[in-house]
Amino acid sequence: MKTKKLFHTRQLVILGLMTALVLIFSLTPIGSIPVGPLSITLNVIPVAITAVALGPVGGAVMGGIFGLFSFLQCFGVGVPSAMGEILVNINPFLAFVQRFVPRALDGFLVGLIFKGISSLRSLKSYYIITGIVSALFGFALFMSGTLLLNFTTDENGKKKMSDAMSDFIGTPSLFVPVCLFVSLLAFGVGYLIVTSKKLSQRQVACAITGFCTALLNTVFFMTALVALFGDTEYMQGLMGGKNVFMFIITFVGINALFEMITTTVITAAVGAALFKSRLIPEARQAAKD
Repeated sequence: MKTKKLFHTRQLVILGLMTALVLIFSLTPIGSIPVGPLSITLNVIPVAITAVALGPVGGAVMGGIFGLFSFLQCFGVGVPSAMGEILVNINPFLAFVQRFVPRALDGFLVGLIFKGISSLRSLKSYYIITGIVSALFGFALFMSGTLLLNFTTDENGKKKMSDAMSDFIGTPSLFVPVCLFVSLLAFGVGYLIVTSKKLSQRQVACAITGFCTALLNTVFFMTALVALFGDTEYMQGLMGGKNVFMFIITFVGINALFEMITTTVITAAVGAALFKSRLIPEARQAAKD
């Protein structure tokens, strides 16, 4: 009786390569670009590529590897994390959960997202879903780019959001219509791109997977941070009286911009190349192996 393999040889090679990439990114300054208490990380790229190549299980494994090394950085392994060191001193177990679980969950979910998008047979559903993701991408780029242009330096030399930007975000009657307009515009652009059929469904699925990997990594990481450590003196000091929404936008705006763009573009290019070179078997072929 044959037993079904979890991963095939070609997939194991990709898993090994992506694991090596995570090790390099985690243990050397190549993969982390410090920005204040946070770091712009390139480790989401191997997670996205693994999710494309190996599906939800592979994505979860690679996300877990990323999360494990992210936790080890709290102890100074590789590129130290100033925030991680503080969180470990507060509660080591919760620090592990906050670093590990969001990354593993991210990898698993984006693996499902890739499978779902690449297997869609209804063109209408494919166009609508791509448009919605384009709207999210446009909104995220707009917010990140606006934040990037509206940071000032306080008397202590630290970067902070400008008063004009704070007023803009804090005024729903102005903020909400602008965000809706940007999102609808991005929806239209994304819809036009996919309906032009200049990109294959697989390329679009890879790009969406890359974007969602960066987006969900940020959302899950910050949600876990606020949920597990929001009541601590350290987090209250970082939040500075801001509400949770304002704090998250201010804290990760620039990081999110860089991570979303790089992960989307690189995952789309690498994923398409892996399929073209047949390093990733087609679904029907894989079922026969």
